[in-house]
Amino acid sequence: MSDDIPAAVAAYLEAKDGGAAGTVLDSFAHDAVVHDEGRDHIGTDAIRAWTDSISATYELTRTVLGTRRSGAATLVRIRVAGNFPGSPVELHQHFTVSEGRITALTICP
Repeated sequence: MSDDIPAAVAAYLEAKDGGAAGTVLDSFAHDAVVHDEGRDHIGTDAIRAWTDSISATYELTRTVLGTRRSGAATLVRIRVAGNFPGSPVELHQHFTVSEGRITALTICP
């Protein structure tokens, strides 16, 4: 992983690898928006429900393939493998960070 990505993004990725939902939430602003699989999850309560649902449904491993930063935007390419149809898949995670917190995360193929 690149050293130049924002601390909030690095903390999010580390927490996801460790399966620590509470720590994942520490990276987000209270009114953050996560867009994944065509749905928006707005605010930390909705983001918690999203992460809990994924953890309860799937056993996943993640491998960071690369990172790129442009201003407030950070792009992370990640390979996700697990017990889901089409595994493994390469995803692009687009992060926006403001004042040290993730304010937006869009996940797409």
